Amino acid sequence: MSKGGTHKAPTPSQLSLGFPERQLTLDSLLVTAANETAVSILRGPESWPFPVVCVTAPARAGLTALGRAWCQKFEGRFYSAQEFSRMREKELSTLAGTYVVIDDADQVKKMDRLLTLINMISANAGRVLLTSRRSPGQWQTSSADLKSRLNALPVIEIDDPDEPMLKVRLEMAARKHFLKLDPEVVKYLVPRLDLSYEAIETFAEKLSERITLTGRAPSVPLAREVLEELGWSDPDQRPLL
Repeated sequence: MSKGGTHKAPTPSQLSLGFPERQLTLDSLLVTAANETAVSILRGPESWPFPVVCVTAPARAGLTALGRAWCQKFEGRFYSAQEFSRMREKELSTLAGTYVVIDDADQVKKMDRLLTLINMISANAGRVLLTSRRSPGQWQTSSADLKSRLNALPVIEIDDPDEPMLKVRLEMAARKHFLKLDPEVVKYLVPRLDLSYEAIETFAEKLSERITLTGRAPSVPLAREVLEELGWSDPDQRPLL
């Protein structure tokens, strides 16, 4: 190569392309102390004491994926809040006796439809799983009847991730960006990342951006730089809430 030739950055030898995660199933869920109670309840809807339950979780915990996995397991019907809000009364009647998920249920625009669904399911041996980042008692509604129903709903809470959950979710988040983290990188990050789903996803996004900009491979030094970029001035200590 001549000295005047264009110099190209070396291709990162440790950068491994992967494939996005396959669709999550209820049986493939990692179970730790953070979600074991919730998963146990979700796996047995036939034994629920009430036909409608709500599962809540922190931001970016994966409630949509969880709702879809529950539908896949029990051959249910999945609706986003927007999709459910557009349903007509006639369409609602087709849900009697079925298993239904309403994702981001607190964002439903026509809450009267939610009351209709709860009443109908309760009378026809179906099951409804509502997902939300907020407890049903905090949802906005002008209906005193619905407010009473929401306040009485059983609520399943998924906690912030513990370290075993963080490790798996970190690797999953990296794969979504077509990255494979070497074990030493994961080992470095687990005791340093904030124990929150949002921190995991944000870190993976920033790491992907840095790799794209610099052409460097995922490594401990690069991970440290990303932690510093996120504002953690002392990345050797887990940030305090």
